[in-house]
Amino acid sequence: MKPLFKNIIISFLIIILAFIVYYFFLNSRPVATAKQENIELPIVNTLKLSSIKYLLNIKTYGEIVSDRILNIKYRENGKIIKIGKNIKNGEYINKGDLIFKVDSFYIENEIEEKITSRKILFYNLKKINFQISSNELKQKEIIVQRDIIKNQLDRRTAVKSQAFSDNSIDELRLSLSLKEQSLIDNIELINILNIELETLNTEIDKIQIIIDKLNNDLEETTVSAPFSGHISSLNIEVGKEITSNDNLAVLSDTDNLEAKFFIGGSDYFKLTQFKNNGLEEVVNIKWVIGNKSYKTKGKISRIDGLINKEIAGINIYAKIDKSLPKIPLGAFIEINLISNTPSDAIIVPSSSIFKNKYIYLVRNQKLIKREIIVISEEREGIIIKDNNLSGNYIATTRLSNMKDNMQVETLQK
Repeated sequence: MKPLFKNIIISFLIIILAFIVYYFFLNSRPVATAKQENIELPIVNTLKLSSIKYLLNIKTYGEIVSDRILNIKYRENGKIIKIGKNIKNGEYINKGDLIFKVDSFYIENEIEEKITSRKILFYNLKKINFQISSNELKQKEIIVQRDIIKNQLDRRTAVKSQAFSDNSIDELRLSLSLKEQSLIDNIELINILNIELETLNTEIDKIQIIIDKLNNDLEETTVSAPFSGHISSLNIEVGKEITSNDNLAVLSDTDNLEAKFFIGGSDYFKLTQFKNNGLEEVVNIKWVIGNKSYKTKGKISRIDGLINKEIAGINIYAKIDKSLPKIPLGAFIEINLISNTPSDAIIVPSSSIFKNKYIYLVRNQKLIKREIIVISEEREGIIIKDNNLSGNYIATTRLSNMKDNMQVETLQK
């Protein structure tokens, strides 16, 4: 009995030992797991955008010009016989002041000849009118005589007796025929005289046109200032022969001055943001000479329709207020144009703008490409239109491979 119990105990121990070994091997075997890579995302700095009220401001330079500049020429060839008083380079002259006078001898002689020719035509016209009146009276007399002869002929031919001979009736018929022919000739003559009358009137009108032109030429031999201003570039002297191609002087209206300046690049975009593209906007004008400065104001009156390739911009003209201090013609000036209406804008670092056209916003750890409109470049950064950008975060770090929907890690400022 003891050996049997002993065998059972040994078997039970062997089973427990086998179970322990199995359990140990079961928990100590290797477990197959998927290998995971550690991906590092690029890090970008971000900045929260906030809107500001921005006044459009354009600063540029230009010069004072006259809104009326006249290059004085003479319409034909001639000889200067007189120059007006105080006609010197830089002199101020008033409207109507004599500049110079051209010899008018030949024009005056031609006027006299044409007036004489016109007088002769008037005499001939008077003569024709008299002839027409005389022939009209003669025509009436012929008609009366014709009617008398016709009545006599009608009475004699109505009588059936032989009281009137055939010869007397034939004579009346001949007289009536002659009167009819005389009446026809007289009517034709009156018509011819009327044609001559019309021809004379046409000739008189023609000569009158020539006389009027000569009188105008005579007036233009006296060249006077059409407006007040400063005269310059004088090229006249007494006795000088001049032609229609000669530039004789320049008259500049200094009572009506303008500021001429140009705008290009981003400043031109600013200008388009003003009402009516800046027309009627007031500009501040400053002229600096030495340690002094003179200020005035002007109002933009016109803008060139064509971009000037030489200055890579467009010329703008502002009419200067006459009541303000006058800045001399040709002065180099500083122009400031400031909008009265603030607009919503955002200042962003220059590093965050690409090709001056777009930026990258950061949302949910992703880059979002967004087009922008640049208003101005300032010291503190680039000013762009808000366009609902306020409150977003912008990437301020530039990466070589930045693209839309790219995943990044962010550092906020």
